[in-house]
Amino acid sequence: MSFFGGVMQSSSSKQKKSKPEVTGEDIQAIIKSKTADGEPWKELADVINLSATGAGLYMPRACKVGSLISLMIPMPAHLRCYDYEKDFYRVWGLVQHCQKLADAALGYHVGVAFIGKDAPESYNSDPEQNFRITGMTEEGLWRVDSVETEFRKRRHVRYWQEIDLYLAMLDPKMASGKGERTVTENISKSGASVFSKLDLNVGDRVKFISERFNFSGLAVVCNRNVGPDKRPRVHLEFVEEQFPIDLIERKAAKEKALA
Repeated sequence: MSFFGGVMQSSSSKQKKSKPEVTGEDIQAIIKSKTADGEPWKELADVINLSATGAGLYMPRACKVGSLISLMIPMPAHLRCYDYEKDFYRVWGLVQHCQKLADAALGYHVGVAFIGKDAPESYNSDPEQNFRITGMTEEGLWRVDSVETEFRKRRHVRYWQEIDLYLAMLDPKMASGKGERTVTENISKSGASVFSKLDLNVGDRVKFISERFNFSGLAVVCNRNVGPDKRPRVHLEFVEEQFPIDLIERKAAKEKALA
């Protein structure tokens, strides 16, 4: 088991463990939610990465992006926002990403952003209700509000442009930590794909800063992957502000008119 950059990743080495202190074997979490008919379901998931604000899972069941699930995790105290003395940490998460894995035995890769100890009141009356991140709570977790429409992968037009930016990791007190200068792969008013070597996990919070476009906005990590070009990427959703994509659109229109 290794800890670095505020993110914990389970090791493949097998060591003998006693209490669930997450010091040996691969981490597993109990996942619970409800079907559209209100029937509860429960699955055991492998935790592939973990931070104070989110987790990446391998689980046999697909989860709808925008839905809520409950997690019970043997989580280290330094990553918790409450219940420091309990063996298991119960936290609700908003599904940010779900992809079927090539290895059918592993099921699905699911990324969740942690929202707190309790689900919103509206969840109990409608478990299939959709939610989106709207900011941060006082505990440093993600705040969500219900939305009427289901998540769509391409809510806004994405422009495949390299935009210089500074990407900063944020701690639970919203203070900037480690960061890097990098560029976007693509961008829209609601999010961006950014080339990044930072040790980021689904659910982590970052600050996206573009001097050229006079933009500085809070964003949540929805997914991370490595493309065919072997370059690591993080996929971000802007939380409180929208990127001024109209400036790019005006430039594109001007170039088209001059062509």
